[in-house]
Amino acid sequence: MKKPNLFRLIIVCLSLFTLSCASKKGEIVLPEQIDLKRAKEFQEAGRYELALEQYSQIKHKYPLSPAATEAELELAETFFLQGSYVEAQAAFETFRDLHPTHPKVDFAAFRVGMSFFNQIPPTIDRDLTPATKAIKSFEEFSQNYPTSSYVSEALEKKELCRKKLAEKEYYIADFYLKREHYASAERRLKAILRQYRNLGFDEKALFYLGFCYYQLKNKDKAKKVLTRLTEKFPESSFTDEAKKILKDL
Repeated sequence: MKKPNLFRLIIVCLSLFTLSCASKKGEIVLPEQIDLKRAKEFQEAGRYELALEQYSQIKHKYPLSPAATEAELELAETFFLQGSYVEAQAAFETFRDLHPTHPKVDFAAFRVGMSFFNQIPPTIDRDLTPATKAIKSFEEFSQNYPTSSYVSEALEKKELCRKKLAEKEYYIADFYLKREHYASAERRLKAILRQYRNLGFDEKALFYLGFCYYQLKNKDKAKKVLTRLTEKFPESSFTDEAKKILKDL
């Protein structure tokens, strides 16, 4: 029985491999592109652990290929979609720092801020450090990538963070007011008016700051703050009460 020609066998195998890596348009599809497609399918199907594993393999199998860079970005995005925001933040920061000229570096920088944003607790009585970090990150992003399509959303999220921090300041101020610790409440209310203006807290912050000065027997400051309230917010629900205190000063 005649043995198959080894050379012909090699040619057949190579032909089959080439065909398997060809697209419908006749373009050659590299193995790493096939792996990336598979990883993306896992990601889109919500099978995040498999996607993370696949992207990690691509980074190690093709370290010098553009596919490795794409896998690095998608690895960070998979962490984000999975809800692993601490890991996502670190991965996006690494990508941003290692690939400053990449076409999607603005996306990575935006996602750093979003990773902090999504770590903000739902209630204001908990640690809001992630909100402060998100603000800083969004500010840096807007400065570094002013033409990015993500700038408007970054600014919007930044304002939500500032509002959350303002709510926290007022929450603490209210705590002190209820216990008649007026000096402590005064500091928190001044912080709101200094750092978080035009976020919906100005009226009550002014009123209660004036009230604190009134209780602390600082008539000049009480008069100044409460007059400012009545002039700036004449229709405020706090205005009538402010006028009563002014008459008493």
